[in-house]
Amino acid sequence: MSQESLYCEDLFNYHRNPTRKVKVGTKNIGGNSPIQIQSMTTTNSLDAEATAQQVMSICDAGADIVRITTQGRSEAHTLADVKKIIRDKGYIQPLVADIHFNPNAAKVAASNVEKVRINPGNFSGGAKKFNLDYTDEQYQQDLELAKDKLSSFLNVCKEYGTSIRVGTNHGSLSDRIMSRYGDTPQGMVEACMEYLRMCEELDFRDIVLSIKASNTRIMVHTVRLLVVAMKKENMNYPLHLGVTEAGSEDEGRIKSAVGSGALLVDGLGDTIRVSLTEDPEKEVPVASKLVNYITARSNHQEINTVSVQDYTPFEFNRRKSHSVLNFGGDHVPVVIADAMQTLRGKGQKADYQFIELPEDIKNHYQKYIIPFAAWKTANTSSNTYPILDANELLTTPELPSTCFLAISYPQLSDEVINCLKENKNIIILLHSDHINRPVEQRAFFFKLNQAGLSHPVVLNNYYQEDEVENFQIKSAADAGILFLDGFADGLYLSNEGSISDQEIISTSFEILQSSRVRFTKTEFISCPGCGRTLFDLQATTKQVKERTSHLKGLKVAVMGCVVNGVGEMADADYGYIGSGPDTVSLFKKRDLIKRNLPREQAVEELINLIKENGDWVEPPIN
Repeated sequence: MSQESLYCEDLFNYHRNPTRKVKVGTKNIGGNSPIQIQSMTTTNSLDAEATAQQVMSICDAGADIVRITTQGRSEAHTLADVKKIIRDKGYIQPLVADIHFNPNAAKVAASNVEKVRINPGNFSGGAKKFNLDYTDEQYQQDLELAKDKLSSFLNVCKEYGTSIRVGTNHGSLSDRIMSRYGDTPQGMVEACMEYLRMCEELDFRDIVLSIKASNTRIMVHTVRLLVVAMKKENMNYPLHLGVTEAGSEDEGRIKSAVGSGALLVDGLGDTIRVSLTEDPEKEVPVASKLVNYITARSNHQEINTVSVQDYTPFEFNRRKSHSVLNFGGDHVPVVIADAMQTLRGKGQKADYQFIELPEDIKNHYQKYIIPFAAWKTANTSSNTYPILDANELLTTPELPSTCFLAISYPQLSDEVINCLKENKNIIILLHSDHINRPVEQRAFFFKLNQAGLSHPVVLNNYYQEDEVENFQIKSAADAGILFLDGFADGLYLSNEGSISDQEIISTSFEILQSSRVRFTKTEFISCPGCGRTLFDLQATTKQVKERTSHLKGLKVAVMGCVVNGVGEMADADYGYIGSGPDTVSLFKKRDLIKRNLPREQAVEELINLIKENGDWVEPPIN
């Protein structure tokens, strides 16, 4: 991998990506500043008192910066009242106005708050015309129009010392960008770069960037592309991270840790928001835990470097591994778990279970992994496979026909490599005791590739957690990057603590789904809500999930409004999108199917729409 295409400072050791410092009121983003935690209000932005109360509640939860949706000039003027209320109460955290389609509102907001977020896909105002047939002349004219509106806005920002965020979202690109690049990572990057070039031409550099998507793979690969694009043009603006419309509960936390965690692991990111379909105060501790877990790796023990081969950080390519049992090759990643205390009841079951002794075999239809010493002395079933350590691998004269090898990166010696070359039917369980676990494990994959080895590899990560949320965040941040980059063939999570076996297994499957390598249930794309949402988003999302969560592989979006809804559900098969006070429109892909339904009927109509298109199956009988 050439230095020109390297998206981070070091693939083997944790270093923050160097960026310029941008002042946002009392806070700094980028430079040597700590990673700033953000959230966003969900109140009516015209209600200054209610919005101010929620801003303060979010700050009390630990947020450094708070964003407020700002639909128009009236809401932009109200920001001044919100700011006065919180300042009178002693709150110094900066406020950010979130602007779509309204450059005039952006100018008003820039005079009232410390930062304004604009979206290049709609900042010029007006609805998308879906005109994708631009001549070079039309393209340049459209760009000049955008620059003219941007210039007027930036003049206000300069006057008041207001910074901006240029925030590009997957699915909300301008017609101009779509005409050249389509809805692609390259298009998202160019949308940012166009605005950066215009800002620099207009002598404005107080800029933070974000590229978001609900698809973690697109989000991670695109942010990496953006960093490389900036380096090529001698730019180093700070990055705002977030998986947009991540959802709620377990899936929202895990999906956010997979996507944002993958970037934080490589030192990318200067401020972060975790978008949950929950009260905004609940977003803050999740983001804080994720950031603290990753940044604690600073100045860690050095990881030995190895040449990097066959690594494609800007697109997904699964590592070429050969098949052993149902591991590797074209098989979906496998889940291994420690033996469950009980096999009764509902819930997902691991593909394999690790047991200590032959008498732990409770079900001869289940596949088991057992230590080599116990396996040798027992009359085990054909569904039971031995696991060896590195020493046993090297000292056993005749290896079992199929076995597992527990190993870490430092143990991958020349002797072990030679033994692996001679024995193809070995599945590797890769563990790590290093504080920077995913980076050490990534180095292992690079070394395997260098040696020409294609054995399937399962990530074997161990934790000591008593809180489910902590376990989810840490395990997802560690494993997600390796699945997003196509390295691993399975996941084996263990925990010493009070977390149930089923929670551990559910987390494993959720990590694989969030990493987009194995789908075992419906994928929900749901926004966190904001001042534009005109119905109970949390209750509605829960209702939709209860009715459709059994539709394996289907993607269903629940969005609060049409401003971002149609664009940000870009990957969804069906969309439930707010269109007015307690009214909803239904989409198939991006096609509007039913408009302005009463909210009370909309979930049932969504089910009917799914049935009409042949994507419905009846839920299993409990």
